[in-house]
Amino acid sequence: MPIPPPTRSPARTSILFSVGATSYELIRHLGARGAGEVLLARRHYAEVPGGLVLIKRMRDPGHEHGREQLREETRLLMRLSHPAIPQVYLARVHAGALHLVTEYVEGHSLETLCSFAALRGQPLSEAFVAYVGAEVADALQHVHGLEDEVGRPLGAVHRDVSPRTLRVDSHGRVRVSDFALAWTRLAPHSLEAQGPRCGDVAYAAPEALAHRPVDGRADLYSLGVVLLELLTGLHLLDLEDVERAARTAPPSLEQAPPRAADPSWLPASEMALRMACLTEAHVVGATRGLSSPMATVLRRVLRREPEARFQSGAQLRDALCDVLEGLGRPYGHREASREVSWLRRALGPAERWAAELVEQGHGPCA
Repeated sequence: MPIPPPTRSPARTSILFSVGATSYELIRHLGARGAGEVLLARRHYAEVPGGLVLIKRMRDPGHEHGREQLREETRLLMRLSHPAIPQVYLARVHAGALHLVTEYVEGHSLETLCSFAALRGQPLSEAFVAYVGAEVADALQHVHGLEDEVGRPLGAVHRDVSPRTLRVDSHGRVRVSDFALAWTRLAPHSLEAQGPRCGDVAYAAPEALAHRPVDGRADLYSLGVVLLELLTGLHLLDLEDVERAARTAPPSLEQAPPRAADPSWLPASEMALRMACLTEAHVVGATRGLSSPMATVLRRVLRREPEARFQSGAQLRDALCDVLEGLGRPYGHREASREVSWLRRALGPAERWAAELVEQGHGPCA
């Protein structure tokens, strides 16, 4: 939702720091994120108020592993250049802390849109989901294809593709945010062994939950889980048949809990066990009510073995674009904006407040 300009008097303006003639005024704290906190700020140039920005203020983790993670995240963010990824304007050390100034994306996370749809009792349209999925897949193609200064692939993986980190802005454009857990070959492999392997384990690929190496195809699996949830309101690991299979699973299927950055709705060990019990038949059942083209796409991207999935974001993007084309009507950011607006207006004020409460607490992140 639009955020009104601050009502505080000029005498009480809280300036975080200045760079030349540009200063950054604190509007409010949006909450903790990984190794720091996210602030909403207003950028002023020569004392003339400008637009809103996000500032991620990184705290010193106190150990070299954490510092290397921060350096890696900053290097990666500065390399990203894609319309679906919020722009990084500035990286500056102030008062001993690294501050990343990034684009502010006004709109809703897919987490909030899932809540809207659940409260309305009606899933989002296949056109909306195909459009969102194609945009995210294209952004992931950019991330996965990053190279270093001499043209060597970085092997970048987002590792936290989930409804919380994917957004639709107020114009219906899709954004991929929160690269705090992204991994590249810029960092030593020993650091990867120590840190979290995913954000929310509910959206992690089978190989991440089984402690196997991950690549860009793991991000595509995570996206598939998100798209299924948008279309059906179902989560793969919350299916009744999967839960029943996990309750009766032999001890040999028990999984060591994966290292995750964020808590989820089940313990990580239980999530890993359910993933070990998930079969292709479960995926087929969960997608049975969808159109044949959409079901075909999801059944492929949600295959257990990475080699059986789409092998790149470009392949998944093209497949979802084919789904859109087959619907026989144009669908882009204007249509997405109208669908989100309609969905939001269809709810009562109390329902909208409840669905947006969590998002207002943590805000968008870069």
